Amino acid sequence: MSSVPVELPHRGGDGTIDPHVVFRVIQGYKYFGSYGITNIVGGAEGKSCVLQNLVRGPEGAGDYSFADLTELKTYAADQKVAPAKAFDTLDQAAKYVNEGSEFANVQRMLMSLEIKN
Repeated sequence: MSSVPVELPHRGGDGTIDPHVVFRVIQGYKYFGSYGITNIVGGAEGKSCVLQNLVRGPEGAGDYSFADLTELKTYAADQKVAPAKAFDTLDQAAKYVNEGSEFANVQRMLMSLEIKN
């Protein structure tokens, strides 16, 4: 739903991209959404069982995460969903990203992160 590049130290390699601040949605019995920073590819052709909000840190520094969830997955109807966001439609998820102030504020905070060695 949203993916904005952000300058952060990271380790590259197979299955990684440059870091991005993201809001991603995964489909289960509802559409579940999560925000964070990541440099891990979400899956081939937009298909994945789990989406990780994790940045592979520079060599020797370890990985780090700034997100509402470290990984986004689908949930069963009787499972606790929070803090993941749940939407009945993709349009509702898009409105959360594009029209609400909550995600805009979180995105600004995540874009302002500085990781120092």
